[in-house]
Amino acid sequence: MNQPDLNSGTQRPVLRITKEQANSSHVDDLLKRQMSLRGELGIARESNGHWYMQNWFTFMLVGGLFAFIAWAIMEPFYDDHIYIQGTVTKIVAAPNDAEDSDFREVHLDNGQVIMLSAQTPTTQKESTVDDLRIEQQAGFYVEWLPELGEKISYAVNVELNPPAQTPADADQSLNAISARHQAISMFIFPLVAAMIGLGIGATDGIACRLVRRALLAGAVGLIIGLLGGFVSSVIANIVYTPLTELASRQSGDAIGSFSTSGFLVQMGGRSLAWAFAGVAMGLGQGMAMRSSKLALYGLIGGILGGLIGGLLFDPVHFLIVSEHNPSAHWSRMIGFTIIGLTVGAMIGIVELLGRDAWFCMTKGPLAGKEFLVFKNTMRMGCSPRSDIYLFNDPGVTDHHAILRANGGSYEIEGMDPTYPITVNGRVIKRSRLRHGDQVGLGSTLFTFNCKANNN
Repeated sequence: MNQPDLNSGTQRPVLRITKEQANSSHVDDLLKRQMSLRGELGIARESNGHWYMQNWFTFMLVGGLFAFIAWAIMEPFYDDHIYIQGTVTKIVAAPNDAEDSDFREVHLDNGQVIMLSAQTPTTQKESTVDDLRIEQQAGFYVEWLPELGEKISYAVNVELNPPAQTPADADQSLNAISARHQAISMFIFPLVAAMIGLGIGATDGIACRLVRRALLAGAVGLIIGLLGGFVSSVIANIVYTPLTELASRQSGDAIGSFSTSGFLVQMGGRSLAWAFAGVAMGLGQGMAMRSSKLALYGLIGGILGGLIGGLLFDPVHFLIVSEHNPSAHWSRMIGFTIIGLTVGAMIGIVELLGRDAWFCMTKGPLAGKEFLVFKNTMRMGCSPRSDIYLFNDPGVTDHHAILRANGGSYEIEGMDPTYPITVNGRVIKRSRLRHGDQVGLGSTLFTFNCKANNN
């Protein structure tokens, strides 16, 4: 049907706009542009909320905290080296023309033979191994090579005035002490991985005050971290052991010391070992939420975090631990904490770089927190079962809205007409979301963000 043009008297064609055209992205862009020109909400800026609510920061803190807890649990039961104590009965120096003329044999009353270098450090800075005397009680931190026999080991540190041992400790054989040391060592990777997995898995549930989600994701993170830690420790040892032996072959004069090239090899080996351990540290949340996207972010972040944290472990030990101190408990505490910090931070950073769409709360109890769109259908409301849980807002109902993702398109729909939702200040029943849209549920406001190729 045509309508007459009052000025010319001619007929003009009627313009008909279909519902699909009215709801197209082109119309959305035009409306946003007009709203922006009028100074209204529409084309949003990034969040001005609390920066410390960002996932990379919270994951980093929690990862470091729970790695420290793992160290505190393990440390009372772990020794860096096998410790042997006894009374010196004989000291046999190697002949001057011997290949290892720098070494000497120290025989103890319990039958143990300690191979000792003139450069082996002692726990007392003012003393050297030359101060060792027959009939003297001494303690030795040793490395044991079973192929040389149960009675022979190499000293990495000497304690000239040790405290008296308990009868039970004094009666233990080198084989028994070594077996206990290896058994405890097997739990280092699993324990650290389990605790970091527990903390990172539970973080989001704790922040959102979702006890059930925190317990579930934390438990899944704990179990996966523990089991994955055992598996990865086997793989890590396959990688780490030959590299450590290579580093030892490039050692300095004293047992346990490394040349520069040996030290770099040692760093690389430990870094690869912790990268394998990191595989299991970030999977808890993704597995609990049944989200392959979150699981992938956790996997990649855990590997990168373990790689970086493991790389820093030996330099920290070198800077903190004196050669006169046979225990590395302080450097291990800092090293484990750094590994936890880097694993948590890298999981958050990988999520930050890899995400396609997310909501950032700009007004509400968690202002500044970002909620990743990690499923094709997500519920928003005050029910603890909601994917995006909104608490302390009386204007939000249990199932307030539902978000649907289809490829690069995102649509939000209100579920209860008595509890409306707004997009850019307008009450809507259903609306396609574009990057920068301001979404309101009750008194809570979000900015919707998506990558440029999804606009």
